[in-house]
Amino acid sequence: MSRWERRGARWWPLAAAAMLVVVLAVCGVVPVWPGQLHLVALPPLDQFADLRLLLVRTDSWSQFLVLLAVVSAVRIMLMAWLLGGLDTRRIRFATAFYATAFGPVLLASCADATAYAMLYSRAFWPAVALVAVLVWILGPVPWQGDAGLRAAMGRTWRRGLRVEVMVPYCAAILALGALAERVPALTVLLVPVSAAATGLTVWAMGRAPLRRPAAALAAVLVASTVVSVIFVRTRAYDDPEPGPRQAGSLLVMAGIDSRSGEGTMHRADVQRLGYECEQVYYFSYAGTGGGQPRRDATCPIRTGAPYEPADTHRPVEEQVALFAEQAANLQRPLTVAAHSHAGWIAWESVATRRAQVDVLILVGVFPDTPLGFPPPQVDRPGRVFGDLLRWAVPAIEFAFFPFDPDTPAARQLLGDAGSAQAVLGETLPEGVRVLSIASAADLPLMPHGRRLDVERNGCPVRAAHSSLPTSAAFDDEVIRFLNHRDPVPCPAWRDWGAVVIQAFGVSPANVDETVRKRAGRFRGRRSIGGS
Repeated sequence: MSRWERRGARWWPLAAAAMLVVVLAVCGVVPVWPGQLHLVALPPLDQFADLRLLLVRTDSWSQFLVLLAVVSAVRIMLMAWLLGGLDTRRIRFATAFYATAFGPVLLASCADATAYAMLYSRAFWPAVALVAVLVWILGPVPWQGDAGLRAAMGRTWRRGLRVEVMVPYCAAILALGALAERVPALTVLLVPVSAAATGLTVWAMGRAPLRRPAAALAAVLVASTVVSVIFVRTRAYDDPEPGPRQAGSLLVMAGIDSRSGEGTMHRADVQRLGYECEQVYYFSYAGTGGGQPRRDATCPIRTGAPYEPADTHRPVEEQVALFAEQAANLQRPLTVAAHSHAGWIAWESVATRRAQVDVLILVGVFPDTPLGFPPPQVDRPGRVFGDLLRWAVPAIEFAFFPFDPDTPAARQLLGDAGSAQAVLGETLPEGVRVLSIASAADLPLMPHGRRLDVERNGCPVRAAHSSLPTSAAFDDEVIRFLNHRDPVPCPAWRDWGAVVIQAFGVSPANVDETVRKRAGRFRGRRSIGGS
């Protein structure tokens, strides 16, 4: 250890940065959420934390750009100091490092925020994967001795990405994030601990590397592959025995961007649940009619008008009215199985007594709209992200599905944080039984938890959001619920993945209680998102 390190001169700026984050959090300038620990993490994870905050918290482009410049300058100076002091060569190296990382880190930050705004986990997990790759590849680069950026990258690869240092560090960061998620009161106190982990990692990078770094890296890659294969192979569920014949009717509601006969909810095995096709009806976002194309539906679609994805984006009040109209004359007891967005529509209609339902099955319904985004050209928190989201619409449509953030339904249900809480906070009539089933992949997008105030919250299913209705686990949960049987035993570790990874999400918006209540009133003349 050098005399400079023994005197502590190398580490006091990192300690000062940690104290600054603590003070800003205590004063309310920086939100308190598990990702706060990454503000003093190893680069480029620190840059990822900065961009996640600036994208969703700044009010305008000018504010975003000024704060980005200030924060970037601070990051560069801190790295240069940790490298050995503020001289031109080290400042130039730090500048080149953060500039190199900026593009992919910005992409990951935008995808992260998009996942929270759209409630779409297929954008969240690639964002986390991209950040993980960046941290593994770039994290060790600055600390490989006095060399230029390109030479440092080559040295990092020859030293096996310093896995002997990076594996313990990544484990520590994940553990600290999980602790902050489980015990939020400790979050601010854990910031100095996160900074200490960063300092120890930088110090360890200065020690001699392993003699056989390639073998160590290969071992880590093999172990990761084996764990991944085991995880994927153990996701299968055994098909349950078909349920007994149910009385009454079943109304099936597909989610947003579905069309008549297309969408996984149409493929749900309703006969296994205990319903004959004569008892099954499919909701239409276009209204009543004489039938729709069957396409992938399990049963013929005998009622409703044919609808297209655009119909699922009409104003919420219209969708609620359509639901009430189509549920009105169905034989009781009436069970409604609603996928994703459709669950909010069904809940609103039942809670406002416009439709009478006996059993409500919520399939992948999010209890929370944690982020939101402002209307076009409106300066308020999230302005930069909102603009970037709209610019990215062609890419979203190419990679995922047609999406317009400014359709009536998107603005009303996703545009304002707190909209889902407001809907699901309305009281259902007494006697309505409700089962909520969530996808384990969606849990990181539920920062306030997955549980609703309903009769039963099913065990999270290890299936993608879109695959929930065709999962054997979904069938098992529904059959048990309809027949008043005990729920599926839920292992304690089922939500651990979300607990560990929650710190990589964006900070949820602060939603005032009165705003949440007002946001839930779809039945007035005013819409959530606008005039």
